[in-house]
Amino acid sequence: MVFIGGPRQVGKTTLSKDILEQSYPSGRYFNWDYNEHRQNLLAAKWHDDDGLIVFDELHKYKDWKNWIKGIFDTRKGSVHFLVTGSARLDVYR
Repeated sequence: MVFIGGPRQVGKTTLSKDILEQSYPSGRYFNWDYNEHRQNLLAAKWHDDDGLIVFDELHKYKDWKNWIKGIFDTRKGSVHFLVTGSARLDVYR
């Protein structure tokens, strides 16, 4: 799992979409700010053969750390995860 954090408008989303397009064409992108993506993300609507799953703006989900840990623990090895968000990711807290 890889985390990309930083201030607004520095290219986190662009970078993650470029990685998907160039290296994981079957990967999936989910943006927390888009309602349909948010519902599909919480329902884990992706396949183990997608290769890379991008969760954009996941820090806006209140319980995101526990949620992503559960997803990672149950699906590790079958898919890779890239999580983007603001400096509020606070992954070390």
